Amino acid sequence: MHSGMIDMESNTTLVQCYPAHEAVPAGEGPFPPVLILHDRFGLNPQTRNLANRFARAGFYSLAPDLYCAPSRFSLEASDSFHPPHATSFGYDEEIAARDRAMTLTDERAAAVVNQALAYVAGRSRARSGGVGLFGLGAGGRTAFLSACLFPDAVRAGVCLYPDGLAVARPGGEGHPTPLDRADALAAPLLIIYGQLDSSIRPEEREATRRRLADLGKAFRLEVVPGAGHDFFCDDRDTYRIRASTVAWEEALSVLRRGDAGAEGGPTNVKP
Repeated sequence: MHSGMIDMESNTTLVQCYPAHEAVPAGEGPFPPVLILHDRFGLNPQTRNLANRFARAGFYSLAPDLYCAPSRFSLEASDSFHPPHATSFGYDEEIAARDRAMTLTDERAAAVVNQALAYVAGRSRARSGGVGLFGLGAGGRTAFLSACLFPDAVRAGVCLYPDGLAVARPGGEGHPTPLDRADALAAPLLIIYGQLDSSIRPEEREATRRRLADLGKAFRLEVVPGAGHDFFCDDRDTYRIRASTVAWEEALSVLRRGDAGAEGGPTNVKP
């Protein structure tokens, strides 16, 4: 496996820089591609390690930086390319991280994901036929939104404790929520919440289940007992090994076969 930061360039002369962490399995490939969409803390070491973990599991993995503002410069004026420093927050910067996530517009997130999809489509070691999405928290929201906005490009999606599916961002009348866009969904989804997650109300979980079921979409929504927000993050005291293991195994299954299956209501994972 090899991995590192790259630029998802938009053209070959005047470059618009979209930084991302790329991780590619050893071997010839092509490999099934997956986008890793970071949580409120940005493209931090935990997210990069997660992309590497997917590569070790046999996926071509790309984790775009949703926060980094794109920059432009001429390649003719520079002999080498150095992407701007990726924006991320430490775990002790909770308020700043939440504020940054709340100000990430859906238009900006969609632009970065669209660029990532275009970049993956041009990689010979990424298998054609659609991309999987894996998102955490704010990134889970972006994964859901992206599956709605790019139905022809997304093969399957996994959203762990997606934050704000029923909330417009930025707020204000006339801004649709991800749930408002769910009629466009074509890919199967796996959505996993922690039962003790105080940042996502049970009413939002139920609204998500009801909306997808009413639309007849292929999805599974699971509520994990004994787990709260960030249960998948092994760098924090919120980490729950059982919930994380179950989520990882189910995510791999969904992304490998591109079929989350349909369901009629939430499924509880036994602790």
